[in-house]
Amino acid sequence: MVINMEYSEFVRKAVLQDERNVFSAYEGSLEEIPDVLKTFYKEHNPSDVEINAVRFFPAEELSGLQEEYSYLKAQFVFATCNGDPVFMHDGNIYTCPHGAEAPEWEPLAADFKGYLDWLLEE
Repeated sequence: MVINMEYSEFVRKAVLQDERNVFSAYEGSLEEIPDVLKTFYKEHNPSDVEINAVRFFPAEELSGLQEEYSYLKAQFVFATCNGDPVFMHDGNIYTCPHGAEAPEWEPLAADFKGYLDWLLEE
């Protein structure tokens, strides 16, 4: 099941915040990406995007990112904040300290869209 969500407003605000933020369409395989994120990565792949110290990773780098943070047993890592992973698990968005042996997950948002909205709050 692919959930269709409109991300154009997030992209517009992210580029307004910093014109160096670059999004692009992605035509490669999205097989390893959770269904809820496929539209985002297909239509607005974050080629070079950093917002408030959060670095989003493009689709091409996500496989390596999953390996780097595999100790978390998280569903899907898609960004970092000062080296700490930002990840999705059961639809919720979390972070935790990088490198901790048994890190405690800190909830950030109830879903990906909520996380994007929170990131760009003024």
